[in-house]
Amino acid sequence: MNYDKIILELLSRVQELEEQMEIVNDKLLKLKTLNNNGEDIDQGDTQGDITRTKAREEAMKIIRTKFPEYIVEKASFPEYIVEKASRNEGSGIKIIKPGIEEERVIIIKFFYSKTYDKNSDGIEHAWHTVNLDDIIGSFIDFVMFSVVDKNGNSNFLIYKPSELGLYSEKYRSKPSEQLHLYFYIENDKAFEIRENKVDVSDHLNNWSVLE
Repeated sequence: MNYDKIILELLSRVQELEEQMEIVNDKLLKLKTLNNNGEDIDQGDTQGDITRTKAREEAMKIIRTKFPEYIVEKASFPEYIVEKASRNEGSGIKIIKPGIEEERVIIIKFFYSKTYDKNSDGIEHAWHTVNLDDIIGSFIDFVMFSVVDKNGNSNFLIYKPSELGLYSEKYRSKPSEQLHLYFYIENDKAFEIRENKVDVSDHLNNWSVLE
């Protein structure tokens, strides 16, 4: 009997089951965080006192701070108007940059995650699931991942949709429409550890990409 072949087959089946459970859990989370009008609601999905709505509000506040008002002919104008995006716009963050000729609208898909218990490597991490077909080639300009640690501190990782597509191709052994991301932050450095430990610090709190 070829025990190695049997073990490999069992491991493959376990991995498939884990991926299926992650998809189911992600769908359940989405159902719990949307009400009938498509607005975000908080139903116990917290890390300390931080909920998805509060984490998004914090990100919006940071964006406003990074891009303050500017003065034109003694009148003050917000460089960026930051507001909550509607359900049709992805229920994330909407940035409007006023211009002389026309406004520019930036849509950010927002993902929230608390910090989950330690994985097999003893690392506490956030967990996000992204449907690549929903963001690549869509109206979404950026994808933002909120990571809330055990102390309630928030950090944000910002990607362009195309960057996530390339990330999936480069760092995933099995092509899939679903991209599962395990982020953890340590000493102002960010890593993604779903399959291998990848330094993603360039995306950590990189607000300048929104300019």
